[in-house]
Amino acid sequence: MAMATAALASSSHDGRLGRGHEVFLSFRGPDTRLTIADSLYEAIKHAAIRMFKDDEELRVGKEIGGSLMRAINESRIYIPIFSKNYASSRWCLHELAHIVKLSRDNDEKMILPIFYDVDVDDVKLKTELYRKALQKHESDSGKKITKQWEEALREVAKIKGWNLKDYGLHKLTYLMVEEVSSLLWTRRTDMLDHLVGIEYQMDHIMKPLDLGAFDVRFIVIHGMGGIGKTTLVEAVFRQISPQFRGHCCFLKDIRTHDIINLQKKLLSDILHLSCTNLSFIDEGADLIKTRFHGKKLLVVLDDINGRDQIMRLASEPNWFGGGSRIIITTRNIEFLVKEGEDDNVLASSSGQFSFYDMPKMNSHDALQLFCECALGRAEPPPDYKDIMEKLIYALGGLPLALNVVGSTLRGKCRSTWENTLCKLKKVMNEDVKKKLMISYEALEPNQQQIYLDIACFCINKEKTIAVKYWDAIFGYSAEIEINILNRMSLIKIFDDDKLWMHDQLRDLGRNIVHPESGEIHMRGSRLWSPGDAFRVVQTEMHKQFVGLVNLRFLQLDHGNFEGDFKNIFSELRWLSWSNCPSKFQATNFGLKNLTILILSRNNVTKDWEGWCQIMVAKQLKVLQLEDCPSLRKTPKFSAISQLEKLILRCTQLKQIDKSIGNLQHLDYLEIKSEAIESLPKSINGLKSLTVLRVDPRLSVLPHSIGNSANVKHLIFPQRELRKLPDFVGKLESLLELDVRFLKISELPYSIGNLERLKSLVKLDLSGSRIRSLPDCIGNLKILKVLNLNDSHISELPKAIGMLENLEELLVHSDHLEGEIPSEIGALSSLKVLNLSGCPFSGLPTTINQLTKLQILYLSASDSIQQLPELPNSLKILALSSKSLITIPDVSNLTNLFHLCISKTSVQEEPNIEGIVRLHALRRLILCIGKKALPPTDFSSLSQLQYLNISYVDSKSLTKLPSSLEYSFTDRLVNLF
Repeated sequence: MAMATAALASSSHDGRLGRGHEVFLSFRGPDTRLTIADSLYEAIKHAAIRMFKDDEELRVGKEIGGSLMRAINESRIYIPIFSKNYASSRWCLHELAHIVKLSRDNDEKMILPIFYDVDVDDVKLKTELYRKALQKHESDSGKKITKQWEEALREVAKIKGWNLKDYGLHKLTYLMVEEVSSLLWTRRTDMLDHLVGIEYQMDHIMKPLDLGAFDVRFIVIHGMGGIGKTTLVEAVFRQISPQFRGHCCFLKDIRTHDIINLQKKLLSDILHLSCTNLSFIDEGADLIKTRFHGKKLLVVLDDINGRDQIMRLASEPNWFGGGSRIIITTRNIEFLVKEGEDDNVLASSSGQFSFYDMPKMNSHDALQLFCECALGRAEPPPDYKDIMEKLIYALGGLPLALNVVGSTLRGKCRSTWENTLCKLKKVMNEDVKKKLMISYEALEPNQQQIYLDIACFCINKEKTIAVKYWDAIFGYSAEIEINILNRMSLIKIFDDDKLWMHDQLRDLGRNIVHPESGEIHMRGSRLWSPGDAFRVVQTEMHKQFVGLVNLRFLQLDHGNFEGDFKNIFSELRWLSWSNCPSKFQATNFGLKNLTILILSRNNVTKDWEGWCQIMVAKQLKVLQLEDCPSLRKTPKFSAISQLEKLILRCTQLKQIDKSIGNLQHLDYLEIKSEAIESLPKSINGLKSLTVLRVDPRLSVLPHSIGNSANVKHLIFPQRELRKLPDFVGKLESLLELDVRFLKISELPYSIGNLERLKSLVKLDLSGSRIRSLPDCIGNLKILKVLNLNDSHISELPKAIGMLENLEELLVHSDHLEGEIPSEIGALSSLKVLNLSGCPFSGLPTTINQLTKLQILYLSASDSIQQLPELPNSLKILALSSKSLITIPDVSNLTNLFHLCISKTSVQEEPNIEGIVRLHALRRLILCIGKKALPPTDFSSLSQLQYLNISYVDSKSLTKLPSSLEYSFTDRLVNLF
């Protein structure tokens, strides 16, 4: 008899509840808290930047975890403040080592070190100050950990930083804010451009919000599902959150999350506290009430559907400080109305509450949205306008329905449009789900199956993994079906390859699988809900699973199986199992059709009893082992020869079994371990390998990899690899070569000739010690991205102008010598050019020939004296140079919407007439020295949203555009 127990079954829906931090500040509290740490924290917060300040009182235990780990991982900029006792803190060193690791893996993450009362040599461990501290740590933390800390300190010390004694506290704070703002502002893209009709809705919301009022206000946005409530509140949140100094939280999809986790998220986002010990809902409500009292907060409660939710998250206005704004979205306000009251009120009779009944789109905006979705244009052709208007009327002007149905009709013939209209007329008075059902019913059977799978358990799952699951079921590639669902706006695929679906579409799919009764279909194929899975595995496991004869997907947490499971799991295709037991006692598990296996957060070893049961899965395509600290050696792979994707993310993994060479179908291999030192030679048997991502501390690569002729992506973001083998230059199919932080000074001969790498699209040499590129680099005719940031490249070869398809050239480095070659003007496809930190005196006049250039970074380019005429295609320009004595004429840059000019040596009254003609500007930073700006009329910049200027004439402040959302001035100078 089969038996099983489970502590918890986790849901596949991993909703994102809020926004993350942008900057992480690491410091030794007793040394710097009351000086530079507090000063910098307040200044950066005032600049509308989300910063996490790591205070010791927030730390618990010996390991980084909770909100602290999340803040480090999500931040893009790290500011460690090195003080005399910094290295005495194990916490500071733990943070720094993790920060360095993240920056190695992602070149978009930057470290900006500050040397407070120490010198660079102290951090490089050339003096006794930090060396003595590390020697003391070695006895209790071990040599291995201490060695990692030493490497992290030395690596950060190589980065050009800021020394307090060179600037003083006030100036250093100002410069750091300027630098951080300059680095981040391009990431804050304007999200409103593609949101049809959003400005009208926002105007109506801003009035009751009245951010100038000091009282606490609740704004309730209500309306039917799919009408655009969440889209509206996200836009409002982005616009007003800078005014709340980081005290903001956006809780999304509340009705799909349990209250206690929402309370933890709310407390964590506002207080930067880890609340993992919070166990009771009433305890959480009391903590919110006591800790938020007196604080000015912005809180969004999205998609509430019950009174209890608001009572436990934001019950009373007196829970919050003056000026707080609580924005609620809901489909139904009945639960917010007090019984016996005529007016709509919340749980309290005090405070001011406003209700906004979200209207349907007006006819003009609805037509534009439907047109863009169905035809890819803003206006319809005359012969389609009539039927479009009829379709819009039948859809009730709902943005979600317009998007989905419009996308469904894209590319279809007129008769299909007319048939769709007939179907819509039959359900015109029904809810939106009935209308969305028309798009669902238009799908082919396999497309419907994929839609339902995504709705139930594939939201936030990797598309590439899910596709292998469907491939195994259907017997052919599901990519085309996925693309159809994406084009029909039924799903979205994010840049990180994650699948996503609107909550209305998700609910529709789940209701199709499990009707409103909530009963589990014993013929069902999916078991993803935490409650359903818990009921099934908690008691009388065998009886329940015997009934689930068609079960294809099972996700468990802490489950334990015992007994005989013969013929029970014969149809199971996807098993995701975290915290599985170290002892496996089930027999005849029978996973013969298993396609996806994900084991995580457990103590399995190579001798785990479960392997012999799992290895009968002859059709296994994906094996992912993650966070298995007891796994020192992998199991044998011989029995699962059909494996296509192998992911090993186990920090203590030392050895990979040589049977990996038998995996003839493996096309993706990822190895992430701090303990592994070599790869087996048998890796040459991976004939189908296309992606190889190795991120351990390897010192050498086996030459046998060169036999994998199909490799398209070769990724080695590490420091220890001292030699890049010659075989790399022979990989004719290679599309991406990522060899960041290599210690080698030159490329191997085969790459130098570039004889065969004619398929290469991306070449990343950032952080490497490579000093030169061969002239024959011009042979890479389809190369699109060349990243040389922080490398030791000393000059750009003239042949670089031959890269006719290059779109991004990144050369942020102070090692570059000489001038930029004029041949750069031949890069006819170039869109992004980063020459920050390069010590050249100017750009060649041929820069004006780059007619597709949109982004130009010239930050910390202190030798630039003047700029030639720039191409008017530019949208973003960042320039800082101590040698710049006049403001460049940018009047021809009519498409520019972000402009930053800083750290100049302008001596005369600057002429910025050309700047005020740039009517597309949305963000302007002018920090150009001690010469004050003359009285200038900025009101002509009708789209300007952010303004940061230094030494401004106070008269100029009266002539600002009404569109301005945020302004910051370093100093006011009264010239009259």
